Amino acid sequence: MKMLRAERSGKNHKIIEQLLNEREKLKENKGKYKTRYKKQPKIITDVSEFKTLRLESSIIVDKSLLIKDVLESPSTVSLVTRPRRWGKSLNLSMLKTFFEIEVDEKGKPLPLGKRTNPKLFSDLKISSEYEVMKHLGKYPVIYLSLRETKGTSYKEVEQKIIKRIVNSFHEHIYLINSNELEKNEKEIFQRYLIGEISKVDLEESLYFLSRLLYKHFSQKVYIFIDEYDVTINSTYVRFGHKSKEFIQLIDLIRGMLGLVLKENSQYLKGGLVSGILRIAKADLFTGLNNISEYSLLDKRFSESYGFNQEEVDELLNKLPNVVDHSDLKNWYNGYNFGERTVYNPFSVMKCLSEGKFDTYWLDSGNTELIDQVMFSDDNQTELQDLFYDNKSVTKRIYKQIAFEEIKEQKNSFYSLLLFTGYLNPAPIEIDVYKLSIPPNREIRYIFENRIMRWVEKKMSISSEKIKDLINLLLKNEIDKFTEWLSQCFLRYTSSHDRKREDNCHMWMGGLFIFLSNKYHIRSNRESGYGRYDHALVPKLNNSSDTALLLEYKKCKKDSELEKLVEIGLNQIDEKRYDTEIIEDERIKKIQKARLVFGNGKIVGKSKVEEIRR
Repeated sequence: MKMLRAERSGKNHKIIEQLLNEREKLKENKGKYKTRYKKQPKIITDVSEFKTLRLESSIIVDKSLLIKDVLESPSTVSLVTRPRRWGKSLNLSMLKTFFEIEVDEKGKPLPLGKRTNPKLFSDLKISSEYEVMKHLGKYPVIYLSLRETKGTSYKEVEQKIIKRIVNSFHEHIYLINSNELEKNEKEIFQRYLIGEISKVDLEESLYFLSRLLYKHFSQKVYIFIDEYDVTINSTYVRFGHKSKEFIQLIDLIRGMLGLVLKENSQYLKGGLVSGILRIAKADLFTGLNNISEYSLLDKRFSESYGFNQEEVDELLNKLPNVVDHSDLKNWYNGYNFGERTVYNPFSVMKCLSEGKFDTYWLDSGNTELIDQVMFSDDNQTELQDLFYDNKSVTKRIYKQIAFEEIKEQKNSFYSLLLFTGYLNPAPIEIDVYKLSIPPNREIRYIFENRIMRWVEKKMSISSEKIKDLINLLLKNEIDKFTEWLSQCFLRYTSSHDRKREDNCHMWMGGLFIFLSNKYHIRSNRESGYGRYDHALVPKLNNSSDTALLLEYKKCKKDSELEKLVEIGLNQIDEKRYDTEIIEDERIKKIQKARLVFGNGKIVGKSKVEEIRR
């Protein structure tokens, strides 16, 4: 890209000026250009650098009023957490571009006529905010991104963090010739430039750089730190079991952030730190009275993350024939964050760029932590309950995530899903929310995909084989179905797992995920005089007129399997579990099935009955 080449060439300002002039000419000839070429406006989606986006993309969504929000924030520094790919990096890059002093190669501020950054904001919403525009280009800025600092050991991660720090120092390489710095400060600065620093130097790096910038410009510094938690999240997944190394990393990050944000009132003007999670027990922000935290549950800053309907409508006006407008809403809308209903911004822009609908957010960015949780046996029942029949659950939400509690504390599990963007919150009382899957096709596909992959891994067979197995049940070939199912469970599950009845329900629920496109899967629903285990009711796109009603039982003695099968099948009739299904006029038949799980064998019996109304 031209911007990247400009950065490398050292002719940044000349190239940017040239690109700005090209953009102005395009604006002047907009009508002629469209008539002559009928070319779709250019969209750039995989760029988080604000200047590049402004100069090389014809279409952006204007989030520049975030600058005003930052200036009006009640705290010196704001911690903003949002799901991955929700605009955090781009917004921080925009803030950096707005506040930073543009300098020449000697570190002297450029005269107004040679500055390019003001032109990048001239037609954005923020340009009409007179008092805010007084701050444009007035401050030295430190920008640090901890993206791509993953590793399998503390030493590897530390080296990657050092490289990111070196990048931040190189942005201010002009300081090596500053007349305002002492000789020893320049020598230390030189060591940072080549990455020859100790752990203590690394912890003091941002504080040291803020001091040098303050001395050079006689102006306090803005600090923007992107993806502050990515190192800790990935480290927990990769070597969190090595407690000594994990604690070392926590200490390092705490030291870096603590010095520059807590004990830095002399040099710190303000800043914003972004990430996905607020990590409990890391104490990264303990004692920082000058920092406020804002998650997707908070209204402040909510306008700056995600696209509202007005913004999407404006995009579609510029690209009227790319995709169906109502389908865009069905695929990517429905997130209730910060008291607003918004679209997933990454997926919307990718869809408009590619001209087709797809699950763009599914594997974008780092999903290691959430995948570890979603593929865990401990959480399958909860995932299935959320997915099937659009259920909601009421849970207490912890705004700080403790990794070690995710398995033991279900509230922590739900909190993780919420803050990573997989659930919608509806407030009930303080810290208590009704949680549900956002009503769009992309996020529901993600849940479906993760449950499918868990089943495939658990049973060690392909999805096609699983579908063949389920078809035996649908065709009422119950003996063949239970025989095959018995072999799978005996081969791929532990004797300990087979002792619990709720595990039997979870395994069956996992199998039924492969029918979710054709059947409504209902789990543990009240009907008649009790609760059935599972009901499968054909969807409108399914020509079948037969619903399935299933009841399960765990049996300690294999000698009693046949007896319990008969008792359970009769129980379905006696408790009138079919009451709910009979109310659906489309359903003409019900296949009632009872499965009894022994220690090494599964026995079943079923019958198909016509509904008499």
